[in-house]
Amino acid sequence: MNEQEQHIEKFLSSSNYHQLSANQQKHAQDILTRFNHQMTNDQHLTDTTWTPTAVKSVMVGEFIADPALTNQFGIAVVPVLRAYQEFLQVDNLDEIVKAMEEQRTNMNACRKAHKTWAQLHGEETPAPAPAAKKEAPVAANKPAQWTGAKLQELLTGLDQAVAADPLFANSELTADELRYVIREFLQLMVQECNEYPGQWTFSNLQRVLGMMMPLDPQISNKQIHNIVPSAQALFEYLKQNGHIDMEQYKMGMKAIANMQPSEDMLASLNRDERETQLVLSFINSNGVNTDDADVAEAWMNSHKREVADFMRGLLNPWGEYERKRLEKKQQEMKRQEQLAAQAQNPQQDPHLKRNKKRVQGIKFSKKARRKLRRH
Repeated sequence: MNEQEQHIEKFLSSSNYHQLSANQQKHAQDILTRFNHQMTNDQHLTDTTWTPTAVKSVMVGEFIADPALTNQFGIAVVPVLRAYQEFLQVDNLDEIVKAMEEQRTNMNACRKAHKTWAQLHGEETPAPAPAAKKEAPVAANKPAQWTGAKLQELLTGLDQAVAADPLFANSELTADELRYVIREFLQLMVQECNEYPGQWTFSNLQRVLGMMMPLDPQISNKQIHNIVPSAQALFEYLKQNGHIDMEQYKMGMKAIANMQPSEDMLASLNRDERETQLVLSFINSNGVNTDDADVAEAWMNSHKREVADFMRGLLNPWGEYERKRLEKKQQEMKRQEQLAAQAQNPQQDPHLKRNKKRVQGIKFSKKARRKLRRH
């Protein structure tokens, strides 16, 4: 892995990345890989040495001319590139961002025409695309091939495979426990990341498998401990049955390659402790020394929104559970406050007020009052 690939990988777990929208996050890795590749090949510049002129040139070059690129990809380009350069803390950030904004309209025109700026203005003859390339946008067509019904069909097939396929025979989990882990993973990838098998991205695989699933209120510690081996068996099954290609298989295996130690650690904690640990991991990924409590707390206080956004994203699938848990906690706090107040004022019986209101003297009619006066 070269230095730029390392930068991208670190960016995909940074607060800069997590502040992007769902669409921007979905396309971030592809945008940065493509842009860095063209910047290296065309401009001979690394990701920390971009110039405004080079940025403008690459934005309307081969980077954006691929017919497979969608409108959603184009919309995400400038926010992703900007966040990436902010993450790298380049010296000329303002000039780079200004160049991106100035070139945005021209870039969109190139994407719609599937041509570079030079080709669009007749300055360069586009090379004829090979036959394979014309058919290619397989990756772009894949999303349309997946439907809720097709996913359900895959899940039903997996339910049967868990009980019969030798790939799943060595699991420490029961068949029901294994089915739950597999179903939860595939459904979260679609629900939270809008990614079906064949469309996975490295960052979302790590986010779902390594962070979201350990926070599932229904998952057991034993299942958390077995997320990695369950995913390995699943990826192998999907590859063998033609649901993912070798590239997706390798990406999936790479995403979980070093995940087991952290899963074991999370499995040893209760759910609140897991939340705390994931926050610490997030802070640490931003270069903060979490061993120093004062430093970590100071960083959290100055980055409250980023931390809140990060945890909100992880907890999103269980929003209703979190809401009920918060209500229960608030009710318990209120009850404790009432008990404490009664302990401080033991003579304050709540019935006394009612009794006081009841005993206010007798109201006589006018006729009765006249009788009393005569006597």
